[in-house]
Amino acid sequence: MSKKSFIENQALVENLWKQYQKNKDPKWLAEICLNVPFFDHPEVGKEIAKLLEDHFHKKNQNN
Repeated sequence: MSKKSFIENQALVENLWKQYQKNKDPKWLAEICLNVPFFDHPEVGKEIAKLLEDHFHKKNQNN
């Protein structure tokens, strides 16, 4: 993950959040987690993204 400026991260989160609001697909939240630095601890974002994706897939398998 490359270091992005605050402005770049802010724009990315704004765009991905709008995508999430359209269809409530947690993949957009996972993308936010994967692309925001979490205070130089990207493993935090990766773990959150994994939990979101795992939960979403389990939910869809039960339908």
